[in-house]
Amino acid sequence: MARQRFDLIVFDWDGTLMDSTPTIAKCIQLASRDLGLPVPDDSAASHVIGLGLKDALSYAVPTLDPADYPRLAERYRYHFLTRDAELVLFPGVLDMLE
Repeated sequence: MARQRFDLIVFDWDGTLMDSTPTIAKCIQLASRDLGLPVPDDSAASHVIGLGLKDALSYAVPTLDPADYPRLAERYRYHFLTRDAELVLFPGVLDMLE
């Protein structure tokens, strides 16, 4: 069978090639701590993968006052953006791409 050639192959990044779950969970925990909110455990902070940010933070921190959402989201983004180097590919992804 002949190999088919493609000009472009597109992959979803987050959760397909890169494992961001540990970093997302850690950033939710750090943001909660920054604001003096209850810090969700690893399971609750990880269970939100796939949700939009507002739903994720509301699930992970169920006592969150809706008025505090913008502050929590800002702290989450801060922590996430400073941890770019911690994001890793799933095992085997680099070999597959090469």
